[in-house]
Amino acid sequence: MSKQLIDAVFNRIGLEDYLKGAEDTARWIRSLEKKTDKGSYWVPEKVGDKEYGRVDMYFGSSGIILFFISLADASGNADYLDDARRGGDYILDQFETFGSDCLNRRQIYLSQYHDGIRWSYTVGGVSGVAYALAELGSATGDKKYTAAAIAYTEMIVANAHENEYGLDWGGKSGISFDSGTILYLLYAGKKFERPDFIETADKGGHAILTTGLKAKVGTRFMGLRNIVKEMTGIDDVNYDVPNFYYGTSGIAYTFARLYQETKEEAYLTAAREGAAYVASVAITDGDAALVPYRIPDKQDLFYLGNCHGVTGTARLYYLLYDITGEDFYREWTEKLVNGIEASGAPELRSPGYWNCYSFCCGTAGFLDLYAALYLKTNDRKWLNLARRSAKVLISEGNLSMDGFNWHQAFDRTDTDAISTDPGYFSGAAGNADALLQLWFAEHGKAPVFRQPDEPFVTRKSGRKA
Repeated sequence: MSKQLIDAVFNRIGLEDYLKGAEDTARWIRSLEKKTDKGSYWVPEKVGDKEYGRVDMYFGSSGIILFFISLADASGNADYLDDARRGGDYILDQFETFGSDCLNRRQIYLSQYHDGIRWSYTVGGVSGVAYALAELGSATGDKKYTAAAIAYTEMIVANAHENEYGLDWGGKSGISFDSGTILYLLYAGKKFERPDFIETADKGGHAILTTGLKAKVGTRFMGLRNIVKEMTGIDDVNYDVPNFYYGTSGIAYTFARLYQETKEEAYLTAAREGAAYVASVAITDGDAALVPYRIPDKQDLFYLGNCHGVTGTARLYYLLYDITGEDFYREWTEKLVNGIEASGAPELRSPGYWNCYSFCCGTAGFLDLYAALYLKTNDRKWLNLARRSAKVLISEGNLSMDGFNWHQAFDRTDTDAISTDPGYFSGAAGNADALLQLWFAEHGKAPVFRQPDEPFVTRKSGRKA
């Protein structure tokens, strides 16, 4: 009996399965391809009653382009770069035809509340598109993508609003809003050797510095300020979402990155204050910690992923340890990451992790984090956790004639709202790229890119993104 058959019978998942899983996922994403005479885009099989954008980073082509870049590098198959090019060409056409409005024509998630999302990175803005095109230009050597990325970055700068403290793009400071835009501008400033992009990011950071609210311990920053009443009816002065995409930990992370680029002590002080506040509201059990989803009304709900959980929040402490070398930040990085396993993940499904696999919110995010920590430390504890996460991701996916995908409850707690999504942060592309992160790490290689909000090692520089 062959080893391949024995491994299949006994559910042994190994190194070769990570790349195969990613290639099978690419086959499924290809089955969704909508070709036009100006390029291609990919649409979800089912996303409940929501309608999402075609070109953004979170759900659309921009994130899928990044996955194809990773897969081309891992597999050595340049055909995947052709997929990425078709996605890039479609984006260029959409921007030529509609400008930045192409992101909002079909993107209804959150944009109904806040136009600043148009310029953001993660959720659905121009920053995410520009990042994908910049990386596509690097991967293919095609200068048209690089030129477009620079032009879109200049568009972001031109649409900043002056205020008495600096600049903003709508006044919501979370990573999903202005902080994400700032992180992209820091990336673009170095990528394109444009100090003016970094200067704009600095002015945006100065504006956010003024929004801190002193807490019993440290300082909190309200990444969703003023949008909360519109969405929930809750008085947002007492409302806090402390984790990465919308809250203090992501904003403090942005301050830490601004400090790295500008050496302004005010940014490092603010990052420290934010980290102190988040640690003060965490619950701990020995060497494990979790941070509530929302304060004061959801203090007993603990999401685990990048967006609203400790997978994302740990990035702040990882970066501050890298900057300062102080044991407090190393210990809290480990506490938060330990909190994922202590909750029973990746195998046990708690309410904040229920039936969710995505890079944003679920298993793929854990896998990416564990693989990055293993690559950094060579500690087999992280490798074992990464392998466990990969096993869950592969064993709970769906293999069909069209390829590999995942059905999931995107909202975690709404178990009946099942979707099957090709996007990077929301679905299959990000899940498959997380498998590739482990494949790279087990080969002793860093990935070819890191998102602007990730502090981990890249192959291009041998240093942090």
